[in-house]
Amino acid sequence: MSRRRLLAAGLGVTCLLAGCATAPAPKTAEVQKLQARAAYERGVAHVRDRQAAPALTALQEAASLDPHSALYRDTLGLVYLDLQRPDLAAEHFQKAIELDPNYADAHFHLGTTLAEMRRWEDAVAAYRKAISLPTLTIPDFAHQNLGLALYHLRRYREAEQSFRFAISLEPEMQAAYYNLGLVFVAESRSEDAKAAFRRARQLAPDSPFGQAATQRLQALGEGG
Repeated sequence: MSRRRLLAAGLGVTCLLAGCATAPAPKTAEVQKLQARAAYERGVAHVRDRQAAPALTALQEAASLDPHSALYRDTLGLVYLDLQRPDLAAEHFQKAIELDPNYADAHFHLGTTLAEMRRWEDAVAAYRKAISLPTLTIPDFAHQNLGLALYHLRRYREAEQSFRFAISLEPEMQAAYYNLGLVFVAESRSEDAKAAFRRARQLAPDSPFGQAATQRLQALGEGG
């Protein structure tokens, strides 16, 4: 389905005058940064409107105009991840981290991408790095995702600790309760598993996690 693109911002446009004998002056770094910011904002607007193709074009323009911006690379990676291209997303998250090693959210996004690729050990390392940095904006999600990666590695005790910490940060995190239940099932702790699944179901019974929790409870011998 075709969509109209927004008109390009008029920042730094060079006027080509007929009969002008001299070449236009090269763009200054300041103008390029302004153009990059305008392209980035267009890209973010397209992301909000769920228009992936124009978002990708605008963010690629922003990263090209200002190759030193970790933010632009990170946002570009998120679009690729949404397009189910974790391979390309990982490249941009890695570049964002190279530009700013303390960019905690980029480490978290890289961990999420590596998890999509089922590279669980690498995902754990990325999540732990994100959690170690004070600039992380979503520590509850980072601990939840870390727990899930550890669960897939069968490191159940560590996974339990991560899920419990996520819940301590966000007591109504349904995913953490559900995944905690999976850990208890793997450890044959059926009563603990039931309690975790009950809580997941209670938080939002009609959501995918709520419905999955109901099925798990039924499998454990508890009626709906």
